Amino acid sequence: MTSSCKLVLVAPLVALGCLLASSGAARADRVIDAFSDPLPLTTLPGTSTPAPLMWAGRSGSSTQLEQTSSQSNLAGVLGGHRYTRVREATLSNLVVASSTQASGRPALTYATGTGPSGLMSLEYGSLSALNANLLVDGSQAFELSITGDMDDGATPRPVQLTIAVRSGTSALVSRSFALLSDGVYQFPFSLFSGVSFSDLDYVRFTFDATLVAAVDYTLIGGLRTTNCVQSGGALADRFVDTFEANLPLRTIPGSGTYPIMWAGTINGVSKAVDTAAQSGLAGVLGGGRDTRVAASAIQNFLAASMTSVGATPALTYATGYPTSGSLTLEYGARGALNANLSALRAFELELDGDLASGAPRPVALTVTVTSGAVTSTAQLSLLGNGRYYLPFTAFSGINFADVDRLKFFFDASAVSAVDFTLIGGLRATACVN
Repeated sequence: MTSSCKLVLVAPLVALGCLLASSGAARADRVIDAFSDPLPLTTLPGTSTPAPLMWAGRSGSSTQLEQTSSQSNLAGVLGGHRYTRVREATLSNLVVASSTQASGRPALTYATGTGPSGLMSLEYGSLSALNANLLVDGSQAFELSITGDMDDGATPRPVQLTIAVRSGTSALVSRSFALLSDGVYQFPFSLFSGVSFSDLDYVRFTFDATLVAAVDYTLIGGLRTTNCVQSGGALADRFVDTFEANLPLRTIPGSGTYPIMWAGTINGVSKAVDTAAQSGLAGVLGGGRDTRVAASAIQNFLAASMTSVGATPALTYATGYPTSGSLTLEYGARGALNANLSALRAFELELDGDLASGAPRPVALTVTVTSGAVTSTAQLSLLGNGRYYLPFTAFSGINFADVDRLKFFFDASAVSAVDFTLIGGLRATACVN
């Protein structure tokens, strides 16, 4: 999607920059399910407090063959609808799927007792066709991250994953894979012969542990697509900020209060800088984010807000005239991150905006990395829409096995009326395309 609209205030709503509709977008949803929308509240037999979970099998004197749920209007799900099924056919064991957190990210945990471990399926597009173009951003495969006890003990207990997909009126095409150890698994689209991934209408993930016993596992960070198929063992991106955690609440004079940060002048009220220090944030490396929005011309109005592109979290920065100010995102400012990024190769972000519309209006990105007593900076010029990479080799003297502080400074003070969206977070990656 190429942004072309300007920042507009519509009381009582704030419309920031580009209204990010999925129709006409030049980028597919990279997220199939972010797991940020919890399972429905269920009270497990023998307990009194509802929790975001589903269960099947036997719990005390209560039994049920399966539990299903149909959930709609889910912001973090491709197509907005998820159909979930949990099943334990022998009624001799308890299996529970629950919405959790792992490594600061939304997760889905599947836990079982000592008997047969049942199955869980997640369906997307069962109510209406997804019409999802998964190729438009270069995606080549489905991807997931799993941790569990499948390979603990003397006898392996693999979970069988079957992915079933359909496009148009064609037949359902399925492929099965064994999930045996912790890690990142990738499932290339090329394995699904005859399916058009430029117009995918339905996808189902079935995790079948009926042939093994006492298996527990967690799916971390959602089901997604990837544009980088890695040979050998795949490494997941390490997120600096997923953009799932909102910015703090601010009052827009004459409009209302919203999770937004702003600077400049609006309805006769001016401020040159807006700063915020947030802590305890899920989806943020170290849990803390320091944000700064600054107006380089006080008569301008500019704002930053968390939004989404389809199901993918994003951050939008929108400005008026005459100059576009700056945005700073900092991590580790109030306590060392001690983050080991040594297995990865570069920082990565994806940008969509109007920087190249009309006369070029590049935004200068400066990334600052601190490790111990060493601080190093590197720069990129952001102009066209797409992915940008800043290799770790650009940061002289930095020990990426122990990164303590990170700062991303987006400087648009030399240009005017720039709007851009950062899609899918700030991350470190092993894949550089």
